[in-house]
Amino acid sequence: MGSFLGYAVISLGAGALYVFVAAGVLLIHRGSGVLNLGQGALVMFAAYLFHEAGDGWGLPTALAAAVVIVLTGAVALLFHAAVLRPMRHAAPLNRVVATLGLLIVLQAAVVLAFGGQSRSVPSFLPQSVVEVFGKPVGVHVFVRLGVVVALVAGLWAFFRYTTAGAVTTAVAEGPAAAATLGWSADAVAGACWFGGGVLAGIAGVLLAPLQNPLSSTSLVLLVVPALAVALAAGFRSFPLALVGGLLLALVELQLQVHLTGPHDWAQGLDSALPVVVIVVLLVARGSGIPDRAHQAEDRPPLGSGAINLPVLVGGFALLVALVWLVLPDPWVNAVAIQSGYALILLSLVVLVGYAGQLSLAQSALAGIAALVAGRLVAAESWPFAAALAIGVLATTAVGVLFALPALRTRGLQLAVVTLGLGVTVSAILFQRGYSSPPADGQSSSIFGDVLDQQGTVVATADAPLHFLGIPVDRTDDPRAYATLALIFLLLAGLAVSAVRRGRAGRRLIAVRTNERAAASLGISVFAAKIYAFALSAAIAGLGGVLLAFADRNISYDDGDFLPFTGILVVAYAVVGGVGYISGAPIGALLAPATLGQQLAGWLSDRFGGSTALPRIVGAVLAGLFGYGLGGLARGQVERSRRASSARWARWLPAGALVVLAVLGVLFGDRLTDWLREIDRYLPLIGGIILLLVLIRSGGTGLAGGLAGRARLPLPASVGARLGRPTAAATLGGPALASAPVIVAVPTVAVPTVAAPRPDESAVPPSDTPSAADSAQPQVARVAQEALLALEPLRVRPATLTVEGITVRWGGVVAVDGVGFEVAPGTVVGLIGPNGAGKTTIVDAITGYAATAAGAVRVGETRLDGLRAHRRVRAGVSRSFQNLELFEDLTVAENLRAASDPRDLAAYVTGLVWPGNRPLSAPARAAVREFGLADALDTQVSALSYGRRRLVAIARAVATAPSVLLLDEPAAGLDEHESAELAALVRRLADEWGIAVLLIEHDMPFVMGVCDRLVVLEFGRKIAEGVPADIQADPAVIAAYLGSPDEPAADGAADDQAESDTETAPADDPPARDAVEADKPVAVADAAVSDDSPEDDSPEEEIVADGGGARDQTAGAAAGDVAAGDAAAGDDLPAQGVTVDEVTADAVVVQDEPAGDVADGGGPTEDGAVVAEASAGDPVNGSGPPADGSADNGPADNGSAGNGPAGNGPAGNGPAKNGSAGDGKDGAAVAAPVGEAAAVPPVAGGAR
Repeated sequence: MGSFLGYAVISLGAGALYVFVAAGVLLIHRGSGVLNLGQGALVMFAAYLFHEAGDGWGLPTALAAAVVIVLTGAVALLFHAAVLRPMRHAAPLNRVVATLGLLIVLQAAVVLAFGGQSRSVPSFLPQSVVEVFGKPVGVHVFVRLGVVVALVAGLWAFFRYTTAGAVTTAVAEGPAAAATLGWSADAVAGACWFGGGVLAGIAGVLLAPLQNPLSSTSLVLLVVPALAVALAAGFRSFPLALVGGLLLALVELQLQVHLTGPHDWAQGLDSALPVVVIVVLLVARGSGIPDRAHQAEDRPPLGSGAINLPVLVGGFALLVALVWLVLPDPWVNAVAIQSGYALILLSLVVLVGYAGQLSLAQSALAGIAALVAGRLVAAESWPFAAALAIGVLATTAVGVLFALPALRTRGLQLAVVTLGLGVTVSAILFQRGYSSPPADGQSSSIFGDVLDQQGTVVATADAPLHFLGIPVDRTDDPRAYATLALIFLLLAGLAVSAVRRGRAGRRLIAVRTNERAAASLGISVFAAKIYAFALSAAIAGLGGVLLAFADRNISYDDGDFLPFTGILVVAYAVVGGVGYISGAPIGALLAPATLGQQLAGWLSDRFGGSTALPRIVGAVLAGLFGYGLGGLARGQVERSRRASSARWARWLPAGALVVLAVLGVLFGDRLTDWLREIDRYLPLIGGIILLLVLIRSGGTGLAGGLAGRARLPLPASVGARLGRPTAAATLGGPALASAPVIVAVPTVAVPTVAAPRPDESAVPPSDTPSAADSAQPQVARVAQEALLALEPLRVRPATLTVEGITVRWGGVVAVDGVGFEVAPGTVVGLIGPNGAGKTTIVDAITGYAATAAGAVRVGETRLDGLRAHRRVRAGVSRSFQNLELFEDLTVAENLRAASDPRDLAAYVTGLVWPGNRPLSAPARAAVREFGLADALDTQVSALSYGRRRLVAIARAVATAPSVLLLDEPAAGLDEHESAELAALVRRLADEWGIAVLLIEHDMPFVMGVCDRLVVLEFGRKIAEGVPADIQADPAVIAAYLGSPDEPAADGAADDQAESDTETAPADDPPARDAVEADKPVAVADAAVSDDSPEDDSPEEEIVADGGGARDQTAGAAAGDVAAGDAAAGDDLPAQGVTVDEVTADAVVVQDEPAGDVADGGGPTEDGAVVAEASAGDPVNGSGPPADGSADNGPADNGSAGNGPAGNGPAGNGPAKNGSAGDGKDGAAVAAPVGEAAAVPPVAGGAR
């Protein structure tokens, strides 16, 4: 016991170091929301700078420490201001990759400035020793521990008790909301980055001597145990970080003393401990499919994977000819090395680009394949071809193991896991000595001898390397080896291209874009992730073997397979273009010993005989770099919107160009030396380019930029000369004219018409393009079938039966014993206030939420226990409230992703041939039904909001479901669009035979479409019946529809996320943009019907949007419009305003004294007063809303906007007079001014 306690005390020093690094990670994350993977690099920078300040500069210790701490904080602050601030709207994953750029730049700069050799930093703390529990312990350990405890206590108190601490947390969680309170998110984030840098500086000064002799790589990788500690602390709690760091160091020391020390076979297992902690915590806290709160992240753009076969064959033949006939041996060797690195980068295209899974362990996977193949050749005398195959297969299996944490983690967390796995593999496998052939009298082990560092000999002069009997030894036959490497790169590129264009690629991209949506289409998210990791590992392993066998004696502990190389290859891939196949060879130019280095050497030789030329070239290069930096600075200044700064900002690019050009002239004579030693500068150059690419293009990369320029649209005349038909020309005018078109119409009561159907006669046979003509765009191949498939598709009929399901979130019962049935060919509406549990029921039916009780059946098939994608295959499909489309794909690819066969064979056959088939019959019928023929080749992100709504439903229908669940399909649509959608929904039930379950807050839409209604309140069913009975049910009126005598009760906060829906007129682009961005819209005009009769009842407010009656008021639009801002009607004026004139197009409102206007209101351009009252606050002294809720609750008087108003709760609730019952015999009835205009029942409505 005494020995254990003694070692526990000794471990306090290392524990303090872990806590310091973890505290910096926590501080930066809490203040800026960024996971800083470069925190260890900041500690490394401080340690080396402190050594130089004392020994090199001769500064006193105290002054040197102060300078180092401040400079380290300044470096962190500069990184935030120069890199992260311009990226504040970038995806979180891109910001994490930017911290990898910080790591690369600092590590490369330290190596260049201070050399790569180890250094020892002297400690200025007391060196006396005391005996504790029988173990000698330095007093400095207790001093360091005391400093750490004091700093952790201070940080905890700061965040716990100070306003600044609360603001820091608030800014990271909601920067926009904090900005409305006057807090600058940039200033707070910058302060936290400076604080994190200061903590790293203190760690470098006080704690780095514990790591003597210093190693830049080991200090950089301190971030791995620090991340384990931060995860244990939930990235929030500083006290938990203190406890976790000390415990982690204690367990590591115990493993070193009792396991790895006495046993050589256990070497490196102590390094695996932080990774085990990380994986266990993330897997325990993660989920197979993210919940509704998960926000899909933007990803780098993707290439199409298309191949120009003549160009490819000609280019490859030319390159091989250059290798054999023109290039000298050094350039040929560079071709081989570049091919190996390009394969590793290509593996990242599959994993990061297509599947969206960030891996920092690709160099480790490459090393595993090289290790297996090398040991089989050296120790077991296997032929090279067989050893290569086994090495790749072994790495594929390891890739599957690496994929297991990805099944429950994603994004930033997965990056942490893979970084730790790379460190662990290196410590356990690559730090051993692998001796071959064995010395005389000794036996060789395939696992290696820790004490023997001779390496792995795979070829000699007497036994050169052969591949299938062909000599390919790089020493004797460099051209043969380079050709072999090029062939492997070509084959791998063709395989990845086929995957991108085929069913497997669509599955990967669907998972990358949105895992929930992918599962809703029957795609197995688990299978897609495992496949991506396996294929990526195989390609990386192939590249690793080619890199390793380029030398006859393989050393696994050098640069090619180290953890830091795993970070570098990610940087190279991002620079090249991680979403593009061509980005792999482009990014590989930055790797050492490749063509990039040879080109730099060639330039150095050209400059060697001249003194003026290097200065000229240096001035040009420096000037161009300065112009780019000046442009970045100008953009930042102009975005600050300060007029005084903007005036001089336009001179920044030219000024930076001149300054750096002058520096290029002054120091240009050193350009020759720099080019000759370019390999030393490549990591630094790569890190800088990585940051510039992330800032300027968001990670598109060089290949993406080139592809973007190649895809610039051509004028129509030029396109016609080149024979490129447009979509309109391909489809033919009549075909396009027959497709449904959604147009903006005045928001008045209009007669409903069924959505137009394509007419078979509208497409003359002579004008129809041949489906077999593969040269035509995809829309040309599909439109013919889509437009001529007039017979409705009948799905397999099945009844959805929900039997008493209960869903619990912790101690909250979100759904309590709800049951109902949806028969084939019927539409059942699920309505109720927000928080009633509607979307939770859909999640439970489709497998996204676990049920605590009850059962769900489709026909005779019980769905309980099935995963989400298997429920889709059983016949259940759904749409999402927030669309959840695959924005990176075209409309046709979205439909293919839904209708593709779900065979596992596609993952194998897709490597050889994409295997694309014509759109399935359900998909073609969906194209016809929703009028999408003219948009098949259009990227989803380019469509209007209403069209994207249709694509989302069409994608769900393309799975040919027996049961279709629609979650607020009419959200954001105007009355005309809603009427067309209503007709489509009825046709899906009547003609397709689908059982439709509909969630919608638009009461006219619901009452006109549904056969039966189920009403929920607080997770319980309170009514079920036909629409007429539901409208008259007192319980429903009191709970949701609203009564004239008392305010309706608002529901609790929606389970997890049922967001407000804001409706804007279709002809108002700013309003439409705001709807898509989920922002409030200020409405200047509110159109009303000019024939509206006067209303003698008390004043009614206009309903801007609908929790229950959306778009019911003529001309009402989304926005924070408080009661009284746009009211009209009888001689009772609205609160604080008077009605001057009412026309069919506008309500003209005259301002009354400011004291009578709702708080925050003000005159708009057209004189209307728009109030932005905060949720829960009374307006003009009126009483608080029922239940104090302002979220989508039903309002007695139809109060408008998202703030409370008048006598009812704010926002988006159904108005008293907004029900569909106001119509007579299906005819449109214009509402009185101040009341909601009723949308008439649609054709084929409730029967």
